[in-house]
Amino acid sequence: MHLYSVTPESTQPAGAPTFRERLDTSAARCESAGLTGILVPHNMHEVDPWMVASYLGSVTDRLIPLLAVQPASTPPHTAAACAAAYAALYDRPLHINLVAGAREDELRGIGDGLGHDERYDRLREYGTILRSLLTGGTVDTDSTYYRYTRHRLVPCPEVLAQCRIFVAGSSPASLAAATGVADVVVTHPTPFAEWHDDFLAPLLAAGYAGELGIRIGILCRPDRAEAWRVAREQFPRSWIGRQETLLKTRSANSWSRELAVLAVAREAASDDESDPYWLGAFHSGLASTPFLVGTYADVAERLAHYMAAGVGHILLTGSRDDEFIHIQRGIRLATGG
Repeated sequence: MHLYSVTPESTQPAGAPTFRERLDTSAARCESAGLTGILVPHNMHEVDPWMVASYLGSVTDRLIPLLAVQPASTPPHTAAACAAAYAALYDRPLHINLVAGAREDELRGIGDGLGHDERYDRLREYGTILRSLLTGGTVDTDSTYYRYTRHRLVPCPEVLAQCRIFVAGSSPASLAAATGVADVVVTHPTPFAEWHDDFLAPLLAAGYAGELGIRIGILCRPDRAEAWRVAREQFPRSWIGRQETLLKTRSANSWSRELAVLAVAREAASDDESDPYWLGAFHSGLASTPFLVGTYADVAERLAHYMAAGVGHILLTGSRDDEFIHIQRGIRLATGG
């Protein structure tokens, strides 16, 4: 099982440590806990992810940045060159999380007017070119979105072949792109039965033969009541959060819309502590994914279903660094370790 955390937000609350200090702390705790990597998001209101990834390489020995890359912002040959520079500096790969771009205002701001499905068509071309460059190939193409004439990546360290491409999404367009280019497909999971029927089955039917990942929060304790107390304390209900959730039911982003609709439908059952699958954090407006909440055994039981279906990567969200010890206990139970 590969476990990934996420870098802290660059916005610095009053009196809080600096972004660099928080990044140092988070990276050290991730590596100490034995995590595989750390997700470095790409939003145009955040610190540049390539700079962050390079810094992480300088302060860790084996942690792998899982770097979000938007085709609208970084051409594939530039992404490949940056990955090569990282490999040359630290003699290890980084993984690339291809994202089409979820914020319409940011895309409009840089003049990217492509529609949802077109962005995933471009992402598929992007991923094909990027993989070829990272594996030492020559790119010679005149496609819809890119034109290259016998282009190769130089230098091209051998370790680049270990870089893996992740693709996140749940819409038909995103799954079609993922089937073509992803080593790992990631989704924000609905409850297992729905996830299996609505996401996994169509993905496999389309011919996908790669690995699977889920992005989810985990909050577990030896005592169920304590786990739920901590969950509700960290993600309290609010009027603003509820309104944001209602707005997301009309989002152009497929996974955000699906989770919002589910969160609204399950609102009345949000106090049911017998069901570990919880959308209260999403409904609060303070997290973008579902959570698994409960005892180590509660969480392990639900995780085991996803793992048995092939999930080998968990991208944690909304989890504080001091939660890793609890999370790993739940995961060990799920894997029988």
